[in-house]
Amino acid sequence: MAMKRAVNTVIPKPWQYFLRLALVGVTYWVAARLSLNLALVHGQVTPLWPPTGIALVAILVLGRGVAPGIALAAFAVNLPLGPSALGAAFIAVGNTLAPLVSAELLARAGFRPELDRMRDAAALILLGALVGMMVSATVGSLVLVLSGTVPATNLAATWAVWWTGDAMGVLLVAPFLLNLLPHRVAPPLGWRGAAEVAIVAAGIGLVTYILFQNRYRLEYLVLPLIMAAAWRYRLRGAAPAALVASIVAIWSAVNGNGPFAHETLLEKMVTLQAFNVSLSLASFLLASFVDAREKNEQMSRLYQSASLAIAAKTDAINVAAQELGAPLAVLTSYLALLADGKLGPAPARWTAVLNVMADKAWHVNRIMSDLLDAARIEAHPLKSKRSPVDLREVVLSAVERARPRAELNGADIAATLDSEPVEVEADARQLGRILDNLIHNGLTYAARPPRLRVSVTTGAARAVVHVTDNGVGMSESERARIFRPFHRGKDPAFGSVPGSGLGLYVSRQLAEANEGKLTLERTEVGLGTSFALDLPLARPEAVKSN
Repeated sequence: MAMKRAVNTVIPKPWQYFLRLALVGVTYWVAARLSLNLALVHGQVTPLWPPTGIALVAILVLGRGVAPGIALAAFAVNLPLGPSALGAAFIAVGNTLAPLVSAELLARAGFRPELDRMRDAAALILLGALVGMMVSATVGSLVLVLSGTVPATNLAATWAVWWTGDAMGVLLVAPFLLNLLPHRVAPPLGWRGAAEVAIVAAGIGLVTYILFQNRYRLEYLVLPLIMAAAWRYRLRGAAPAALVASIVAIWSAVNGNGPFAHETLLEKMVTLQAFNVSLSLASFLLASFVDAREKNEQMSRLYQSASLAIAAKTDAINVAAQELGAPLAVLTSYLALLADGKLGPAPARWTAVLNVMADKAWHVNRIMSDLLDAARIEAHPLKSKRSPVDLREVVLSAVERARPRAELNGADIAATLDSEPVEVEADARQLGRILDNLIHNGLTYAARPPRLRVSVTTGAARAVVHVTDNGVGMSESERARIFRPFHRGKDPAFGSVPGSGLGLYVSRQLAEANEGKLTLERTEVGLGTSFALDLPLARPEAVKSN
């Protein structure tokens, strides 16, 4: 999941908060003291500063609230080394602001700590390391120069060393720590896998040491080994291998071994910067690429499996519909003959029974149609046979189809229409399905005798059908879900109402197939609901040709 701007908004208990501060502060201080053994400028500016990676990961995982722990630890580290207490305080502020800025930039870029996308790796390199760490380098270098600790002529070199050290701390330490978090989607390595990774990292460290003991500039031969570790073990193998190789390179620079024997400070920093950036690109950037490719392949396989399952389900529903369609049509026809009296006058006491049977047959037919349409929607987009049609006729037909149910429920249903034709370019059968579903809901979800009003308004090359009822209405939470497939209301009073929960979902899809929109216009609990079906008016030339 992409990170939100608020990196961590959960408020911990006081003891948990102070425990976090202490843990982050102690870890920062210990890493800083160890890193100072590799200092190149004034005993406190190193080409690799792991505390920046630790601070950034702490902010990403635990939130900005750990910043005081970072600031106190940074002050404790710099106080015995800085030009003064005030100078150490300013340096600590810069060391704290840099990871805060990096975390904010990453949050704005939608960074995910899993590092399973190429964009996350690129964001960590560009925003987290190269851009964010300019803050600490600028503040720290200015403090050393203004205090007279470092000559002004060495400002650029000091800034370069400081920025490189902080940036490398992010590039090499942050991926290593993020890889240890439990949110990693990859399966655990186990003891055997962990041993393999440790052996690979140690081997790469030994090879790096050997390559830096000569002046033939062969150090980049270690990159294929880093890439192989990234390909084989992903970030879990690449991150520790790259970190070990970088530490060996920095140790060689501090001791002036191999290619660093006759280089100036600035030349050493350029060499280290190029080597460490190459390590980063060859390690976690490649690992992110492999993760992303593997995820795409997995998604492709899942998509193919889902497509086959949807096709099989659609075929099964089609077969069931064909088998049920014929008997249902015969049953409906005979019920209509009995109700109309075409087979002779039916006894008066049969009327209520015939109405109930016709209503249930209509329910079965409606559920079957919804299932068929839902299956077809999943398989491929709905198609409509659009032609100019008088919207008034579609509305009147839907109202007439609903009259038997309305009389059975004691409902009052009426249509308000203009005297002039309202020609729309749509599929009349599909529009009828939409109106049937809307009217059915209005007749069903009512706590008092239902009252439905269907009206048509026109304007701006559009026609809108409004279906308004006096039903139970919907709550705020229900409104956001009414057009989802298989969603049904949670009101226990209507728990026994038959239906598939597909009516409004299918209706919206049918509306879109006719270049229209079906929206919830108004609803209020206890007062009723109004839906609006917005459709394009037919072009004049299409109406004439029709």
